[in-house]
Amino acid sequence: MSGLKSVWVFHVDSGSCNGCDIEILDVLTPYYDVERLGIKLVPSPRHADALLVSGPLTRQTYYAVKAAYEAMPPKPRIVVAVGTCASSGGIFYNGYPIYNPNPERGSDRLRTGGIEVLLAEYGKKPDIYIPGCPPSPEEILYGLAQLLGLKEKKMKGEYYYADEIEFVLPDRPIEERIYLTLRESLRRVVGYFDREKVLEDFMALVEKAQESENPRKRLHELVTGYFLREKDSRVKFAIRFLENEYWRLKDAYEKRHLALVKAGLR
Repeated sequence: MSGLKSVWVFHVDSGSCNGCDIEILDVLTPYYDVERLGIKLVPSPRHADALLVSGPLTRQTYYAVKAAYEAMPPKPRIVVAVGTCASSGGIFYNGYPIYNPNPERGSDRLRTGGIEVLLAEYGKKPDIYIPGCPPSPEEILYGLAQLLGLKEKKMKGEYYYADEIEFVLPDRPIEERIYLTLRESLRRVVGYFDREKVLEDFMALVEKAQESENPRKRLHELVTGYFLREKDSRVKFAIRFLENEYWRLKDAYEKRHLALVKAGLR
């Protein structure tokens, strides 16, 4: 981006707590005077060279941010992730209101979120990350100065792979891994108060179904009976969700386990 002399930016809030937005506004004040760097805030994405995004990208804001991004001129179409939430989803990375269509969401240690999820549809990533909760005005200025090529990065990205680190993740039993994943997934379907009770009831049905010759068929019968007895529509939906998710996870984990055994890694 060093060839840029000035940048017109459009700020979009993708579900933030407004902490980053306040710092962005602070950068625009005469005290910091970001316009001296050639950076100007514009009221429409159609006039913008860059999109300043703050927030973890919620399901509600996904469509608005997508429309704003597509309304920008094709080039240079820069995206700046301001704040930890926009950079990675932050502490909200796996919350129920966050937009993330990945089928592995909530499984084991998957950590995704922020504007990256939307940009993946276009095969790109943010041009500049400015992490912080929230980043200070000075940090935002420093990130924008890097965008313009006025400052060089003092840090470089580094990637580490499992075979380079002398650390082995604990290999939990498949049933325990399924339980933990179901517990994480269920919080996006039903409230915290009902979650523990519904999951406890479901796992009791699973344990009972395992005693039969055809666990899948028996579990379906037990879940149907539970469904007919239950009056709360939220709990009824949750128990059906658990049944479908349980078999999907069980098949996926067993398939992965067999592949690791075959490869000599288990």
